[in-house]
Amino acid sequence: MKKIISAVTFLLVAFGFTANVNAAVVTSVSTSNERVIIVFKNKADKNVVSKARGNVRREYKNANVLSASVPTTAIKDLRDDPNVLAVEQDIIVKTNSQTVDWGVNKIQAPTAWSSSYTGKGVKIGIVDTGIANHEDLSVAGGAAFTSYTTSYLDDNGHGTHVAGIIGAKNNGYGIVGVANEASLYAIKVLGNDGAGYLSDIIAGIDWCITNKMDIINLSLGSSVPSTALQQEVDKAYNQGILVVAAAGNDGTSDGSTDTVDYPAKYSSVIAVAAIDSNNKRPSFSSTGNTVEVAAPGVSVLSTYLNNKYVSMSGTSMSAPFVTGDLALLKQANPGFSPNQLRAKLNENVIDLGISGKDSWYGYGLIQAPRGQTSTVTQPISTIPTNTQPVTTQPVVSQPVTTQPSKLGTRTVVSTNKAYYLAGDIIYIKAKVTDTSGKAIQGAAVKFSITSPKGVVTIYKGMTDRSGEAFFGILTYRITGKGTYKVLAETTYSSYMTSSSNTAFQIY
Repeated sequence: MKKIISAVTFLLVAFGFTANVNAAVVTSVSTSNERVIIVFKNKADKNVVSKARGNVRREYKNANVLSASVPTTAIKDLRDDPNVLAVEQDIIVKTNSQTVDWGVNKIQAPTAWSSSYTGKGVKIGIVDTGIANHEDLSVAGGAAFTSYTTSYLDDNGHGTHVAGIIGAKNNGYGIVGVANEASLYAIKVLGNDGAGYLSDIIAGIDWCITNKMDIINLSLGSSVPSTALQQEVDKAYNQGILVVAAAGNDGTSDGSTDTVDYPAKYSSVIAVAAIDSNNKRPSFSSTGNTVEVAAPGVSVLSTYLNNKYVSMSGTSMSAPFVTGDLALLKQANPGFSPNQLRAKLNENVIDLGISGKDSWYGYGLIQAPRGQTSTVTQPISTIPTNTQPVTTQPVVSQPVTTQPSKLGTRTVVSTNKAYYLAGDIIYIKAKVTDTSGKAIQGAAVKFSITSPKGVVTIYKGMTDRSGEAFFGILTYRITGKGTYKVLAETTYSSYMTSSSNTAFQIY
């Protein structure tokens, strides 16, 4: 089995593991004063909370809903109130996150760019962990709804990764997002641990409605339905906002059960499943009749904290491809209503699986809009390495070089450690110079990693101005144990090739 991923300088991969990389986990909070979400039949009434000896935590501008803290003993009386439709537990939603290049090409985004469709003028609300400062991202604005900060800056990484898939700049540097000129708004509803209350997520969607976003991206979900959440996404859609959500990562190997999460399951939301680079459904991708479309979701390279680039897997990565594609469609069809854009999205697909709409891929793999011309090609870009991770003493192999020549190259591949525990991040670096020791920029490096079972995974990178190419491997508890072999092979213009190898072990 050989999987080729177009990666560059700094790549972080869920190595040998895809399940549960992005599924939302719901846990309950039980205290003497319980956090609840109260859904009213008519106008929200704070007096109802006061009578229950509770405190209002948050009000919403676009829904008849209050978030409150009330005594557990008062919940029954609240539910009996004639003006109350539902009283829901304010559950905690937590993302367990874990190459854009292959994904962007898979949906034919460069063809749309060649027709000047870049998402320009489209406002996208990314309801997530926030967006970090990154030289490959521009953030138009945002808000924070977590309890510990008023900043929408990302301190987890998930939201920044999602933002890069949607709209990383087409600047000849780093990566490029699907809608690279769209306006990105950071709505922080999840904390640095990837967790957040449902009431905060609803508040984030409410902000998007008030601030007239064109598209909302929800790379999160829960197996628990919520009347309040449904009302909020319905309100957004009725206000002309397209809502996109990850279908979930609760799929089974045979894909025979309905495992789509909420809010993706609601009819006002576009539920997005995942595919790999071979157009196959990864086993983690949730299935069900409400799956609407599919998009890349395995080893997707995008922006991350500290100006880094990492690779993640999950339907959380698939949803932003659809969000970006909708931004292109909106620019290409400025007079279309949300219903028309949604229909266009579902028409412009590659049918996968059984003929027609199915529970694995929905209508199929999304394809970007095509114009009349296609004369502009995607620029070749490199990943910056100005944020090289702090590592321990590297383990460096003896390089295998070509015969000395003025057109020769020298490659040295190394790992930051020789031994790792499952769950560690493995950093791998290739240093490329000419035979005089001068760093070579722009050399193509192919990394081949062979697992203990003989499975070869290939990553492709390009050296920076220091002659170095980095990537990282994110391991999990079930990652295969044993010795992994690394081979780095370098090619550069008219220079002779060179290679180097090393190995590391996972315990």
